[in-house]
Amino acid sequence: MMSTLDALIDRVTSYRLALYILLGYVALGAVEAYAGQFSFSPGQLLISAAFLVIMCWAANALLAQIFNVPANLESATVTALILALILDPALSIGGLSFLGWVAILAMSSKYVLALYNKHLFNPAAVAAVIAAFFLNQSASWWIGTAAMLPGIAFGGWLIVRKTRQEQMVVTFLITAVVVQTLASLHQSTPVTTGLHRLLIDSPLIFFACIMLTEPLTAPPTKRLKALYALIIGVLFIPQIHVGSLYSTPELALVTGNLFSYLVSPKKKFALTLKKKTMLAPDTIDFAFALPQPLAFTPGQYMEWTLGLPHADRRGNRRYFTLASSPTERLLHLGVKFYERGSAFKQAMSSLDRGTTVLAGQIAGDFTLPANPRLKLAFIAGGIGITPFRSMLKYLIDTNQRRDIVLIYANRTVDDIVYRDVLDLAERKLGISVKYTLTDLPAVPARWTGEVGRVDAGMIAREIPDYRDRIFFLSGSPSMVRSNEQALLSLGVRRRQIKRDFFPGLV
Repeated sequence: MMSTLDALIDRVTSYRLALYILLGYVALGAVEAYAGQFSFSPGQLLISAAFLVIMCWAANALLAQIFNVPANLESATVTALILALILDPALSIGGLSFLGWVAILAMSSKYVLALYNKHLFNPAAVAAVIAAFFLNQSASWWIGTAAMLPGIAFGGWLIVRKTRQEQMVVTFLITAVVVQTLASLHQSTPVTTGLHRLLIDSPLIFFACIMLTEPLTAPPTKRLKALYALIIGVLFIPQIHVGSLYSTPELALVTGNLFSYLVSPKKKFALTLKKKTMLAPDTIDFAFALPQPLAFTPGQYMEWTLGLPHADRRGNRRYFTLASSPTERLLHLGVKFYERGSAFKQAMSSLDRGTTVLAGQIAGDFTLPANPRLKLAFIAGGIGITPFRSMLKYLIDTNQRRDIVLIYANRTVDDIVYRDVLDLAERKLGISVKYTLTDLPAVPARWTGEVGRVDAGMIAREIPDYRDRIFFLSGSPSMVRSNEQALLSLGVRRRQIKRDFFPGLV
């Protein structure tokens, strides 16, 4: 059942999944309104949501044209639906006017409250904060009710599972529960009453799963995300205040966004394509010129945006692991293409030399351990070799020897990419590289490597000391899951396994 669910959510991007779930929340809200759970009618909710979407689309398109950057319709829709779920639906023309101004504020924040082409704050949250201070009307967070909780919890669980932000969400929830308990004890009120309000009659779950996990304004690493969740968890509790200024969910998130920027400044760069190299029949290496030195750790990823005239359901943004080392002058991406690829992939495959692409948000924990004495094992499938190419090129250029075994799986010999770097790593650093081909009829007669998919038997055969190694898995979601299960069946501890992941992997 769980693998079937994983397969289903693997088919959509995290942005698209969030969009579907938010639409479901609006529909559920309309049903509950019809049942008399809210003071507004289903029609008022649906009209307000539609109006917010239209206003966000229009404002985003205009601002994107003014600032000469690609417009992201999907992102604008997600922001509009979040606003529809945290602001009271309009009951009058004046109410629609307020919603319109908040939509404009939300979209404007992405362009005005930004540094180096990167917005600092969650658009919906910062718009709600500005509206509270300057329009004297606060977000009601009407979605935080017992009637909505079952649907909110299920949809939120899907989002957290998709984005793999369980640790950050759990840290936030535990912090909020602890602080609420302490606040109740301090005020001599029943702890159970305070926890019931927090867990049942507040937007806690919606906030944690939908807004806290928003990737563009969160920190890039697990450690910083834990601190981020801790700070926001403390400030989420309404009893927390400075003088007469009491905390609200939106104010807590905006404060956390500011912390995120201070500890991990985010920039967007306009990168110019210098050359394209066919690595395999369906794989291209893109090499981009850097306008300035780019600080990143081998194995990290970036978000890439293309200005698509007609984006499909997968949108105009992707996350790609960097194939290059920080020691290289050009920034390399290895990208695999398919016959019926998305509009993004089709546009990317057609990029010409000199084309400028917008990229930013360097993040990821799939990086080499600080301790050089640890024994490592890399398992890559297809284009999942890119983070390992980055790591090995860095080790080559800095002349660092590490005990590493790499198993690299491909369908055919022609699908093997970056073999020049892998061969150099073997010769110069003593890295052990093992190849396996999964298309058995296409295996060459003189092939001396492994054949078949990576499984427990192959791992034990090629890496006899597997219990002593830290494993790094990179490839398709299904391949990573199967390799993880193989390692667990061999007795490898879960903490010895690292999986390559970033938002929008699929």
